[in-house]
Order: sequence, then structure tokens, then C-alpha cells
Amino acid sequence: MTGSGARFQDRDEPMRYLHASRVLVRCPRCAEPAVATPCRVACPTCGFTHEGRGWVATAARTTVVLEGRCGGCGRQARVERDVPGTTRDLPVRCAECGAVTRHPARPAVYRSAGGRPLYRGLDLWLQTPCEGRVLWAYDEAHLDYLERYVAAAVREQEPGNASLASRLPAWVKAAGNRDAVGRELRRLRAMLPA
Repeated sequence: MTGSGARFQDRDEPMRYLHASRVLVRCPRCAEPAVATPCRVACPTCGFTHEGRGWVATAARTTVVLEGRCGGCGRQARVERDVPGTTRDLPVRCAECGAVTRHPARPAVYRSAGGRPLYRGLDLWLQTPCEGRVLWAYDEAHLDYLERYVAAAVREQEPGNASLASRLPAWVKAAGNRDAVGRELRRLRAMLPA
């Protein structure tokens, strides 16, 4: 996929793709595509449903990164730890003041022990190997965004780190990977449920 001559402008793109409300995941029961929201996972193929904010992980352990403010001193904290897949909230001890704050297990893309991206402890449906890494998307809207970005011959964005384009990995942005990334994005598009 070579640049189509299109111009990509990221000025008004919200960060909604990093906080998707509907994510395609692999069903833990039948391994077909299921839809996950912050409070529910539902599979239209086998009827599997799970209500609640906790993970429904199929793996024994998941590595998560928690970022937030300490409940005692208010300092910004970042903690990475292994947790059981069914944990609903995590106690985190502040390195500065020693206060323990419980952080809810928010839906987000975490990495499994094997490096696969996860959402609520489940494998993302839209993921594929690419250039020795994993290329993934939450849903069709996120995939559309990535396709527009990769296909554009000219990519414009506001300075700083406030846009999704600024947070894409360097290997996705690299002009030398444009064909490979574009090919794998087409593969992901073919995986979208009807």
C-alpha cells in the first residue's frame, strides 16, 4: 500500500480511540468475536455474557499498569504489577507516603504474559503480527483511523502529545513499513464481523 496522495490531518481527532466504549474481543467460550464494553461482554455466536466491571480473563495472570494519584499525598503514581484475571480493584501502596489506595481495574488494553494486547483480560479480536510486533485495533472506527493514517502521503498533526497519531508506535509511522502495515490492516478489516 503506497501513499495515496491523501493528506492526513489529526487536528480535530479526539482521543476516543484510546478509550473505546465498544471493543471487539475473542469470546472466552467459543473463540468467536464478542463485544466488550466497560461493564459487559457479550458474544452473539454462543450467547456468552458477563456483567460487571471486573475482568473476565482466560489467562491465569495479567500484567497491568495503573496510573493515578495517591489517596494520601496526592502525588502521581505509576505501578506495574501482575494480578489475577478476576481482580476488581487493586490495592497500591504509595512509594512516597505509604498510603494504600484501591484502584479500580479499568477497562484498557493490557498485555498478557505473551505480549498480546488484552481488553478486560480478553484477547482483542482485531490483532495480527506485523514487523515482529502486534498490530491491533479496538473496533472498526479505530481501524478506519489507522488505515487513513497509514495510507496518507502527507501526515499533519498538532505539536505535542495530545493526539492519537502522536502516540502511535514509531514502527507504525515509519514510511518503510507502510506497505506491510497497510497489508495487515487489510487483513484486520477482513476479520470484522458481518
